[in-house]
This record gives sequence, structure tokens and C-alpha cells, in this order.
Amino acid sequence: MLLTAAREVFMHQGYAQAGVTDIVEQAGASVGSLYHHFTGKADLYLALFEQLNDEHEARTRAAVRESRDAGVSDPMRLLLAGARGYLEVCVEQREVCAMFARGDGPPGFDLMWRQRLSDWVRRNAEFFARSGEPLDEAAAIVLTGAMLLAAAEVSMAEDAEGARQRADGVLAVLARLHVRQS
Repeated sequence: MLLTAAREVFMHQGYAQAGVTDIVEQAGASVGSLYHHFTGKADLYLALFEQLNDEHEARTRAAVRESRDAGVSDPMRLLLAGARGYLEVCVEQREVCAMFARGDGPPGFDLMWRQRLSDWVRRNAEFFARSGEPLDEAAAIVLTGAMLLAAAEVSMAEDAEGARQRADGVLAVLARLHVRQS
């Protein structure tokens, strides 16, 4: 209940403008109950990010697994499948993703968000290396930057259709880069 209320308050007021009292009022709870479960506003924000991150990871893994089950073995095609799964979450949960993409979070949050995407690309680079097609550091940086910007732009789209078009466009460009590289 507190996380749901915090998500609503953060989405509509922004992190900086949101107050603990706004959140507990929205939740129909007390300030004491909030502090019983969380250390404060930043902890709520980070818990919401962890929920979203868990969904991103689950959908990315499922998309890669589905592609593998369909016989895909090319590392770049698997990476693109995972990226599609990741961006689908951004389309479906546009308002929540936009809340994190706006840059209005607790100190250090933007660095943590970039680090998560960098970790995802690093894991993909390791997968490429194991498959015999190493992904150099520059390519990993480009992919990380593309996914960071794509996640932000998809989530900031005015509607689901615009978000989907942006996601599809980014994936199409990444696919063309792979074809040129081959």
C-alpha cells in the first residue's frame, strides 16, 4: 500500500516535491508505519526502482529464452530480443519508467540507473565473448548509451503508440548496425 501510494505521488509530484506526509495520506497510513518499513522517501523510491528492475530482468530473460527456444543462437539477435523485452516494459509501464528517467530522484540515483544498464551490457559482452564473437568495449558503450536513451525516450512518449514506435526504431537501428558489422 505504501509503495503504491509512493509511486502515485512520485509520478504526479516528482520526487523532490513529494513529501512523506503526501505519501502516507495517499496510502491511508501513518508516518510511523512508513518509517517502520522504510527509512524514508529515498528508500521508497529505490524500492520502486527495484520492482521495475526486477520486471525488466524477468522480461529480458524471458525474451532471450523464447528466442533460444525458437532456435536463435546469434548473440546479437539474442541481445536484440532481450532489448525488446526491456523496452516493452518501458512501453507498458511508461509513467513509472518516466518517473525514473526524469532525473528527479534521490542523490546518486542517476548513477545507479546507468550502472544497471552498464551491467546488463557487460553481461551481454561476456555472453558474446563465450560465443566466440567478442563485443569490444566501444560497442558495449554504444549499446549502453543507446539503451539508456531509448528507455528514457520510450518512457517519455505521450502515448503507448509513440512509445512503441520509438522502441521499434531503436531496435531497428541496432539491428542495422549488426548487419553492417557482420
